[in-house]
Amino acid sequence: MSSYQKTKLEYERIKEERARKREEFLKDKAQREEALKKYKEKKIATYQMLKRKTKKGQPNLNLHTELLLQKIQAQRK
Repeated sequence: MSSYQKTKLEYERIKEERARKREEFLKDKAQREEALKKYKEKKIATYQMLKRKTKKGQPNLNLHTELLLQKIQAQRK
């Protein structure tokens, strides 16, 4: 092999490795964004449930107990 061919092979190997690392990075970033999106949706749903009030302005305790029940059931699974 000539020096040019060796250099070309080395360049191709480095190029492929960089592409692989970039693809891995983008995949991890997408997973993180998806997890964050799910977390925010769950947090908003919980907040919406907890902020509900009765006609007289009191907190709706039925929803509070339902949320606690869901948490307990999720822990058991």
